[in-house]
Amino acid sequence: MRTTTIKRSVGLATLAAALLASASAHAADPAYVGTWASDLGQCKVAQERQEAPLVLSKDGYDQHETHCKFKSVDGADGEWKVKSDCTVEGNAEPYDFTLTVSGDTLTVTDEAGSRDLLACK
Repeated sequence: MRTTTIKRSVGLATLAAALLASASAHAADPAYVGTWASDLGQCKVAQERQEAPLVLSKDGYDQHETHCKFKSVDGADGEWKVKSDCTVEGNAEPYDFTLTVSGDTLTVTDEAGSRDLLACK
């Protein structure tokens, strides 16, 4: 009976440690991680549609038929310079841009200019 109690305690301690590590890793995500849209109505659009919102992860993004893997992300405190390799409608393309987060607004700046997106909640 005592062995079962010890195993259960160790199992609960392991689970608690894993949950804390997961929460710490999530808390460490950059501010740009999330779903972003031109307007809040766009937040509900499925990725199968051309007007889908931008879904950013720590190491890439997806938006409809565009999928990017970040090669490098430099910066902190609300601004990151990103170099990425993307696939757009099946064609490979490099894409370099800057992400700036201020409150609930993400500004994406590239050679074509900048655009502001709102955080989907």
